Amino acid sequence: MSLATKIGYTRYEFGQIFQIYSQNVYSGLFRDFSFTEIQGRYCISFRTEAGQTPLITVEKRRIGQDRNLFVATTPGAHGPVEIVRSEKIDAFVRRLKDEIDSMRESIVGRRTFKVVS
Repeated sequence: MSLATKIGYTRYEFGQIFQIYSQNVYSGLFRDFSFTEIQGRYCISFRTEAGQTPLITVEKRRIGQDRNLFVATTPGAHGPVEIVRSEKIDAFVRRLKDEIDSMRESIVGRRTFKVVS
């Protein structure tokens, strides 16, 4: 793949995505972060523990000469499940924060409450 076809994150985009990760480290949801490039695809992954499958993976995809799409996925039973997508980083980040908040509430709820029969 040529350098011209690779897609990277701008400083602003990376900062916005990393801020979500940082806020969720503080809340105890995430403990590991990775930034990888696979065949010209740049992925940012958030994990609850080092070495585990990412809970959230963010990818920036080229959809036109001057257009990109931000996509967030989470693991599903049959492969990654798309949870957020947007061409605009600010809208993407707002929606991703909401999705992660819902995930955190679900995870914390499972840790806090045990069903007693």
